[in-house]
Amino acid sequence: MKLRLLAEAEAEIESARRYLNRQAHELGTRFLDDLDLTLLDILERPASFSKVETLPDDEPYQRALLSTFRYAVIFELLADEILVVAVAHTSRRPNYWLNRRE
Repeated sequence: MKLRLLAEAEAEIESARRYLNRQAHELGTRFLDDLDLTLLDILERPASFSKVETLPDDEPYQRALLSTFRYAVIFELLADEILVVAVAHTSRRPNYWLNRRE
């Protein structure tokens, strides 16, 4: 199975990295390391993550929380790939990414 990130998710990652680097030296790099571990975990066991609890049960989106940072990877498990639709801060606008469905 392969992992694909929407352009919007990639932009969120870069924005978070830049913001965190402004807060403290190397914090953005630590964020990227945490994100990489989370993405690997998703690739290894995608079905083990819970659905996004703020959505109806029929929505296909799941979320994986980063271990150190207050961000969640929002993804959809498709037949041949895992599609990351957002890397969202957990304290900001819930479900803002719903219009990104392809």
